[in-house]
Amino acid sequence: MCKEIKVVFKEVPKNIESLKGVSGLYIFRTKGHIWYIGKADCIRNRFVNGYLKGRDSKQHVHDGLVQRIELGLELSVVFVLMDKELLKKEEARVIGKACTWLNTEHNPRVSVAAIQRQIGLIVQDSQQEWLYEEMKKHLFYYYRGQIATKRIEEALANKNGNLSRYCRALPSQGTLKPKKNIA
Repeated sequence: MCKEIKVVFKEVPKNIESLKGVSGLYIFRTKGHIWYIGKADCIRNRFVNGYLKGRDSKQHVHDGLVQRIELGLELSVVFVLMDKELLKKEEARVIGKACTWLNTEHNPRVSVAAIQRQIGLIVQDSQQEWLYEEMKKHLFYYYRGQIATKRIEEALANKNGNLSRYCRALPSQGTLKPKKNIA
C-alpha cells in the first residue's frame, strides 16, 4: 500500500478524519524546500494531537516546523500512506534522498554517517565496484548539488570507520565494493 495525498496545511483539519488508523509518512514542504519528513502509525492522531495544536501539544512536535507554521508559511503536507512495517526504512531512505532542512537523523546535511549509509546502499544495490571519484560525482548529482563535494569526500575518507558497516572500502585503491551476501 503506497498512496499519496497532497493537502495545503490550512486544509488539513478538513481532511484529517479520513486518515484515522492509517499509517504513513508525512512530508512538510513549501514550493522550494522539503522541510521535514516524519512517520506516524496513525496520521490522524499525529496531527490532531500534535501539529494542529502547535506549542500546546503534549506530543513532541518539531520546534522549527511549529515556528514555520506560526509564521504562516504556505506549507503543504504530502501524506504517503504505507504499511507500518515499511515506515522506518522508508523514512530513512526519503530523508537521505530529499536532504530535508529540519530532520537531523538520516540527513546528509547534518550527518556524515547518512552520506556513508547512502554510499553503502548504492554500492549494495548496484552490486558493482565503484571508484571514489565516480561515487563523489554520482552523489553530487544524486543530491542535486545540495551536499558539497567536500562533505562527500569527508564521508569517503571514512575517518570514523562507519563506511565499512555498509560496504567494503579500499582507500588504498580508491574503490568501494559490495559486501558479500551471506546466504
